Amino acid sequence: MSMFINGLKYIIPCQSRFSRKPIDDIITEQYKNVSTIVKDCLQDNRISITDQRANQAFEALELIFREYQSKNVPKKLKIRAQREYKIVQYVQRIIRQRSDIVIRRTDKSKVFYIGKAADFERKAEQYMLKTEAYEEIKNGRCPLADNLHAVQTLFDYL
Repeated sequence: MSMFINGLKYIIPCQSRFSRKPIDDIITEQYKNVSTIVKDCLQDNRISITDQRANQAFEALELIFREYQSKNVPKKLKIRAQREYKIVQYVQRIIRQRSDIVIRRTDKSKVFYIGKAADFERKAEQYMLKTEAYEEIKNGRCPLADNLHAVQTLFDYL
């Protein structure tokens, strides 16, 4: 959700192909991340990371990253990635331009909704009236402070 609000980059398929960073920098960064994890795991199990087999394994790992990045991306996947990126840019632009649009994440899932602020306000009021689980603070005084004071007073008597 914050990626739309803050304008962060959307993680598209084949993101390294559309990145402004050179491929060598991307490969180095990926290799460094994975090799650090593997080295930490080896050290946790008291296995040497400086012997000949370990060095050969890390060289092979870097070679795998280089081979992976040098392969051509299938045309369908490239078109899909470009289309998804354009959709995300369009949504980001709409959210920045229209102040009446809000983004809300649901409580029980990671799904988020984009909609008009008036619609969300109306639905929230309907939910509050239906469940009667909420009390609206109208005078600026929160009733929770009174409840806390009452509970503390009862504990003092014990």
